[in-house]
Amino acid sequence: MKSRLDHLKTTRNALLTLFLWTAPAAAQAPVPATPPAPLELRLADVGRFAVFVDLTSVQWSGRTARLRLLQVTEGGFRAGADDYWGGWRHEVIDCEARTIRHAGFASIRAGGHEGPLTGDLGPAVSTPQGSADEAAARVVCDGWKPFAGVPVATGVEQAVRIARPLIETGAEP
Repeated sequence: MKSRLDHLKTTRNALLTLFLWTAPAAAQAPVPATPPAPLELRLADVGRFAVFVDLTSVQWSGRTARLRLLQVTEGGFRAGADDYWGGWRHEVIDCEARTIRHAGFASIRAGGHEGPLTGDLGPAVSTPQGSADEAAARVVCDGWKPFAGVPVATGVEQAVRIARPLIETGAEP
């Protein structure tokens, strides 16, 4: 039995052949993943944790800065079955009022896997004198550069390598 569309069979086959021959050439080569831009992590404080200001994250609105701080834990820090390097503290610092508002936290597992940002924007509180929050505010608001002998880290893993010996010894660099 003959179909009304039999006369299109040759055209269809020719188009299918053309497609199969040209499709690989027409396909785009995969775009290589762009490596993340280097960070600029300045050590601001060492105590129970080491706190680095992520200078690449600072966003200004007048004299108020929105940024994140890298909080590095001591070596061997575990939660459940996982080892952790620390996490990102998201903050809002008012340089005029010298207050800080915590805006969430995202953990960082050993190896660099980051967890989701959790937590809401908290109330503004004064930065306690001598605290890591005060040190971070001084770095951001005043351009303070503590720990002159410590290089500015360009990645989380490098910051962890710098921070952990300082946390263990309690010694300032």
